[in-house]
Amino acid sequence: MTKKEAIEQVRKAKLGHKKWLSYANAMHMGIGVDKDAVPMMETDCAFGKWYYGEGQVFSDMESFQAIEVPHSMLHQTYMKLYKARKKPVKTGLFVSKNKAQNEKQAALDNIMKQLTQVSQILLDSLKEFESDLKNMSDFEFTKLI
Repeated sequence: MTKKEAIEQVRKAKLGHKKWLSYANAMHMGIGVDKDAVPMMETDCAFGKWYYGEGQVFSDMESFQAIEVPHSMLHQTYMKLYKARKKPVKTGLFVSKNKAQNEKQAALDNIMKQLTQVSQILLDSLKEFESDLKNMSDFEFTKLI
């Protein structure tokens, strides 16, 4: 892998993440999305496959390491959103169907807000990693791989 290829992988990751987030947002809004379009596990998305595979040559870099937690949190938060979306609305003696739906929507909106916040942290981490790669000398890059 060349330095240019590594930078391209990070750029692809950012674009792929934005696409992934648009699918998550569509699912949040109740639009049917193929489950495979938004992988739940961090090792199943395109970026995760690179990060936990070929990308591990950068595992000694702090900016690379800083990506793992927000990436994992992103998928965990998405899983919460997915499960909450699928959960049926519960009504009862003192809870009308309308009130229960509003409460469910408020909970979904809150999870989506969390997902958006974690997404921004991940994008910032990817940007930092990309910047570190760009600023690295060819000699330093070659020592990593």
